[in-house]
Amino acid sequence: FYKLTNMGRASRDKRDVYYRKAKELGFRARSAFKLQQLDEEFGLFDGVDRVVDLCAAPGSWSQVVAARLKGRAGARAVAVDL
Repeated sequence: FYKLTNMGRASRDKRDVYYRKAKELGFRARSAFKLQQLDEEFGLFDGVDRVVDLCAAPGSWSQVVAARLKGRAGARAVAVDL
């Protein structure tokens, strides 16, 4: 059963721009772009060497964190989802 939205597309239709872009870039979810945007605006990872990602599924934020910490000596990221 698919519920139609006001645009006439099925609500389970995954063809929006950010979904496609995330898949092209290898991100697990489009939410990765939101974390990238927040980091660019507020410098979330400036001076950060340790990150714990709680409730980490589906993992796109962990992918962004890993990319941001890559190359930093001693940097570590831990992702946990129960």
